[in-house]
This record gives sequence, structure tokens and C-alpha cells, in this order.
Amino acid sequence: MTTTTAHKRLDEIETYLTPKEWAIRLADELRKYPNALAHLKVLVKLPINELPIRRPYYAFEEQAGELHPGQKSDDIRARHRMTDVLWGEFHTLKLLIRLVNQVTQRKVESISLQAALQLSALHALILEDVLGHMATHDAALTEAGNDETSLKEWSHEFTMLLKDLYAHRAAVELIQGEHFDGHPILFLNWEAELTATARTIESAVATANEYLKRRAECDGAGTNGGAGESDLAIGLESIKASAGSQPAAAIAEKWHHDASHLAIESDEEQWKQCREEFGANE
Repeated sequence: MTTTTAHKRLDEIETYLTPKEWAIRLADELRKYPNALAHLKVLVKLPINELPIRRPYYAFEEQAGELHPGQKSDDIRARHRMTDVLWGEFHTLKLLIRLVNQVTQRKVESISLQAALQLSALHALILEDVLGHMATHDAALTEAGNDETSLKEWSHEFTMLLKDLYAHRAAVELIQGEHFDGHPILFLNWEAELTATARTIESAVATANEYLKRRAECDGAGTNGGAGESDLAIGLESIKASAGSQPAAAIAEKWHHDASHLAIESDEEQWKQCREEFGANE
């Protein structure tokens, strides 16, 4: 098969792709590169009609033209309506990809910083608690009471951090499942950062829970018949389960709503520009 024939067949296939299929191809294109900057450096070298955010429009024009080939006013309006609908669906999905990546970037950066600070605070609390238990009996009782409060506050704050991370991670998965047939849509660097951040905070939870367990065993303060379990222990699996249901659904719904709203605001300008470019290439 010659290169020309291959391109022709590819063009024929692209003509019949749905907006979702074009959006999935866009997501796959983004994920060929390590980050957004690397992708942008490639895009600036392409002619405008070859840009992955422009090519779908030409295909939608072709689809509409095949279904409404006439030159009467009704035919022309029908072509424009169909093109607008198809482009609108793709444009919304394109904006959804961008929005999810932007929010994930901000969330990962914020939670990574908070997790580092919380982990440092945990190490300080453990050291203070150990020193308190090594002091005199009376002093130990006082220190233990103070550290109990501090550990409780730390456990609460870290639990909120966990819920936030898991809810956003689950929301990304919901978006991918509902709108992109399960295809990943995050840039590779943000996907890796999200995974690394989850591992970091889960490691912190394991450290905290292990210390609290040993502390409870030493104090004889176990809550399960002396089994050495602490009331302050963080239930990782239960947090994952709770954050992955309603909170994640609410976040995913907001992302889709915001992307749809942005698409409506920018549609008229986008379509006008695409039509002008399409007409210039005919």
C-alpha cells in the first residue's frame, strides 16, 4: 500500500468518526508526550488544518455534506445544524479533557505540599510522644494527654486530605468511564504525579497507624478487648470507598457542567473560525 493510498483510507475512516471517537484520539495524542509543553512544541510545527483540535471539524463537515448534499437553503441549514451539533459534542469533550487536567494539576500540587507538611508534623508528634513516655510518671501523663489531642487533630486533618485526593482520583475515573469509554485522559506527568502522591500519603497512614497501634499496646489502651487498636487509627479502605461514591460523582458532574458551559460560551467564535478555515481550503 502506497503512502498516498494509506492517507486516503485514513481520511475516509476519519470522515465517519463520532465526536467521542475524535475526543479519544485527542486524548491518546496528548498521552504520546510526557507533558503539555512537549505536546505544544509539536503542535506549533503543524499546519492549522492538521491540528488535532481542528481536523475533526473538517470531518464533521464531510459527514454533514454526505447526509445533506443539496444546495437548497434547507439543505445548507441542515448541513450547518448537523456540523454544529457534532462540533459542539467534540468541543465539550475537548474542554473536559483540558479542565480535568488543569484541576488535577492544581490538586496534585496542593495535596503533595500539604502531605509533606503533614508527614513532617507526624514525625515531630511521634518524637514528642516518645519523649513524653520516657519522662517521669506524672510528666508522662501530662505529655500523653497533650499528644493525644495533637494526634487526634493530625488524624482528622490527614483524613480530610485523603478524602480530597481519593474523591478527585475517582472523579477522573468516572469521567473517563462515562465520556471516553474508559480511555485515560490525563497527561502522563499528572497521571504519574497523582499515583506518586497517593503512595506518599498511604505510606504516611501506614506509619501513623503502626505507631498508634504500638502506642495503644504499650498503654494497654486497646479498644478491641486489648487487641492494641487505637481510636485514632485511619481507616484507609473505608475512606477510599466513601470518597469514591457521592463525592467523586459530584466532582465529575461539576467538571462536565463547567466544560459544557465553557463550550456554549466559545462555540460561536470557534465555529466561525473553523468555517472560515474550511472555506479557505476548499
